[in-house]
Amino acid sequence: MTLQDIFNELNFYINKFTGSFYTIPELENILDIGQMGLYSDHKPKYATSQLSKEILSPFRSTYNFTTQVSGYVIVPDTTYLDLLDLQIFFQVSNREIYYPVPMVNEDVRADRLNSQEDPVTITSPIGEQTAPRTFRLYPTGTYNGTVTYLRRPVKPVFGYTVISGRVIVYDPNTSTQLEWRDTEIPSVIIKSLEVVGINLRADDLSAFAAAKAQGNYLNVNRL
Repeated sequence: MTLQDIFNELNFYINKFTGSFYTIPELENILDIGQMGLYSDHKPKYATSQLSKEILSPFRSTYNFTTQVSGYVIVPDTTYLDLLDLQIFFQVSNREIYYPVPMVNEDVRADRLNSQEDPVTITSPIGEQTAPRTFRLYPTGTYNGTVTYLRRPVKPVFGYTVISGRVIVYDPNTSTQLEWRDTEIPSVIIKSLEVVGINLRADDLSAFAAAKAQGNYLNVNRL
């Protein structure tokens, strides 16, 4: 489903329930808020639900790093949102070993570093998130590894040209489409409609298809 189809459907229900239409910039913002709402619904279930993991799969990214001696890892992607995993790897007898780095809070950091039963070493470090996109590994040293994370879904951009000063013509070449799978687009639309106070279920979305089939829907987008 293209951004034009999504905007048409949003305006159809907004007009049906409120008698008004939203401008293109307003719809871009509403749709973005809606998709972030869907992201927030599924992120807490990512580790326990295969469905949520598949739904958020378009936003899964990795970053391979080599730290300086200070042990800091800074993910350069400014769209970074949530950490999924941070692991290091090293060579032992010509064999590559991988180790997941557990993240600890500052209130237990000292206890972990002082632990005799479970010592923190260069091959068994701990990590702490010190800032957005920034992690520090203990003990300090040089590490090679990979950060796996979820990035922010791209913001939708509706590209268009204006003909005769009033007719809006959708331009897919200058548009930024949603990255969600087709199966999640109805959920994004429902979450977006909630932003403007319209509560629908998935089966309610059939009204738009019926209106288009009957030829009684006027495609309208406002500037």
